[in-house]
Amino acid sequence: MNSTKSKILTAAIKLFNQSGLVNVRLQQIADEAGISVGNLAYHYYSKKAIVIALDEQLENEITPLLSIDHNFPYLIDFDNHLSEYYFLLKNYSFYFLDFLEIERAYPAIHKKRKIYINQMIEQINKWMLLNISKGILKDELQENHYKNTAHTIWMIITFWLTQQQIVGEELDGEGSFKIMIWNQFLPLLSKTGWLECEAIILPQLKYYEH
Repeated sequence: MNSTKSKILTAAIKLFNQSGLVNVRLQQIADEAGISVGNLAYHYYSKKAIVIALDEQLENEITPLLSIDHNFPYLIDFDNHLSEYYFLLKNYSFYFLDFLEIERAYPAIHKKRKIYINQMIEQINKWMLLNISKGILKDELQENHYKNTAHTIWMIITFWLTQQQIVGEELDGEGSFKIMIWNQFLPLLSKTGWLECEAIILPQLKYYEH
C-alpha cells in the first residue's frame, strides 16, 4: 500500500473511532490526512470505498486470531490472546460500536462479521473443551454448558465497548476487559486449573485493579 493510501486509512480510522462512522465526511478525512479531497478521491472515490478498504485491513488482522487451530497450551496463552482482542477492539472501535450502521449500510461487511462471530464462539468453545481433557476445567454441568459460556464471552468481547460508552467509563481499560472475561472462567476451573490461575493469571488481574 502506498503512503498516501496508508495516511488516508489511518486518518479515517481515527475519525471513525472519535466521531462514529456516519458523522465523518470525506473533507474531514482529507484534512486529517493532510491532502486535498481531490487527491483522496483519486485513491478512494467514496467513504464506502474507504470502509471497504478498512474491512480488508481488519480481515488481515482478525483472521489469524480467529483460527480454530490456534494453540493455547496454557492459561497465560489465552490471556495473551485476550490482549490481542483488546487492541483490535481499541484500534477499530467504530467497527464494534457502529454495529447497526454497518448492518444497514454495508451488508456484505455485516455478513463477514457474522462469520467472525461464529468462528470466535467455536474457537473459545474448543479451547474450553480441550482444557477439560487436560484437567484444567471441570466437566460440563449440562449439555452445551461451555458452548453457552463461549457465547457469553463472545458477547463480552464484542459489546464491551458499547457497555463502557453507556455507563460512561474510559474506553482504554484492558484490565477491566480481561477481568470481566476471566470472571466467567473462575468457577469452571478444576483444582489444577485454579493453581495455575492463582499463580499466573490472578496476580495480573490484581495488578489491573490498582
